[in-house]
Amino acid sequence: MTEGERSVLAELISANRIVTVAELAERLGESEPRIVSILMSLSVKGLVTIDTQESTVLSLTEEGRGYAKDGLPEVRLFNAVKNLGGKSELEKAVAAAGLTPVSKGIAVNWARRNGWIKVYRVGSDSVLETLVAKAVSPVIEVLSLLQSGQDQVPSHLQQGLDQATERSLVTPKTIKRHASQVRGESQKLVQDLLAQQHEGIGDLSPEILASGTWRGKSFKPYNVEIEPPFCNYGKKHPYAEFTDWLREILVGLGFSEWYGPYVETEFWNNDVLFVPQDHVARDVQDQFRVTQPFDHGLILDKGYYAQVKAVHENGGDTGSKGWDWPFSSEVSSRLCLRSHTTPVSMRFLSQHRESPQKMFIVDRNFRAEKINPRHAQEFDQCEGIIMDKRLTLRDLMGYLTEICRRVGVEKLKFKPGQFPFTEPSVETFAKHETLGWFEVAPGGIFRPEVTRPLGIKDSVLAWGIGAMRLYMASMQISDIREVLSKDLSWLRRQYFVR
Repeated sequence: MTEGERSVLAELISANRIVTVAELAERLGESEPRIVSILMSLSVKGLVTIDTQESTVLSLTEEGRGYAKDGLPEVRLFNAVKNLGGKSELEKAVAAAGLTPVSKGIAVNWARRNGWIKVYRVGSDSVLETLVAKAVSPVIEVLSLLQSGQDQVPSHLQQGLDQATERSLVTPKTIKRHASQVRGESQKLVQDLLAQQHEGIGDLSPEILASGTWRGKSFKPYNVEIEPPFCNYGKKHPYAEFTDWLREILVGLGFSEWYGPYVETEFWNNDVLFVPQDHVARDVQDQFRVTQPFDHGLILDKGYYAQVKAVHENGGDTGSKGWDWPFSSEVSSRLCLRSHTTPVSMRFLSQHRESPQKMFIVDRNFRAEKINPRHAQEFDQCEGIIMDKRLTLRDLMGYLTEICRRVGVEKLKFKPGQFPFTEPSVETFAKHETLGWFEVAPGGIFRPEVTRPLGIKDSVLAWGIGAMRLYMASMQISDIREVLSKDLSWLRRQYFVR
């Protein structure tokens, strides 16, 4: 045992009752956290029991202290109206009560709610008139009690406490009080341990080692058979471990990682992908618009902009008819939070127009989704593109199968899909034991309307794996809101095995 443990046990044996931590700390001249630490160690050794009691104490907020000192604003307003004859213009009564512009509204509101005054108009003036002889509020007693140093309120003042809490004048705080005593079956053992005296070095310090004073000295014995308490070691969040592994898989398959901005113009987020400017996905119900401090951005590549504009209006030189609709630069330059990572793919292609190319990004996107177990307003996407000659949809399905298999998702199925910027398109579904089949990786081959404005004639495979959904499928998590959980008990149980 350490000296601290011996001292605490000696006090507990001497008292022969339950002793609070505060009492032990006072007797031994130690801090309460130090005593709690010693008691925890003794509890692990099975020598003492620790009782923990929780209680709620009350304290005044800064606003509550001000009202306790100067009086409630509604009481001050009522007294001012009463002293002015029981009826007064609002501004005159406020001035007489010495209220600030902020407390003015509070005073009128609560005085009316309490039934002390009535407010009505006379011409252009607001007039206050008292309805009772005296303003009586249980809040006054609550503030007075807490101001005097009390931390509890009698039950008959519960209504006043509820109102004071509602108004943020009082804040409740839960505190824990610890108490301890020697276990009944350990009394004899503890007395024997305390009777044993052993002189020697208990803790080796750098000073003792450096000076060599440990030579020739005896050391206190240690029980190496005692199992220490479990220690929760630090580790990566399992989802961070998953995304790191996803990156390693793609790098191993020959892809280069790329990055892009969260705030995009609609030109990069939608227009370059041949999404019509009146598409439902652009509506504020699906896409977050940026309005402060700027709501529009710049489109620097005017030549590329002209090509995209022509494709939208008449198909340009792609052989398509386009959308047969005027292309708006005002819509194109609007700022939004990117709703997918495909704009990053397009930025990459605009700088790398020669085959072969393989690029990926794992990053955050934003959509105004209704939150449920499968959808969140912030989500990660693993976007990838492959550009080369004679690529087919079968190549794309092979890559998606390999990526999903490597993160532990074995049950997959494909079905035809439809997206504005790919044709043919495919939707990849993963099997979840709780949620059933759900989409994890839509993709396809970029349409000529997407690639021709960049002068690209080779095939470009593209996909957007829902990284969070893929993680849910691999870990059998049934609610996407648990993916980024901050629940420590859950995090200590979960891990991602590569």
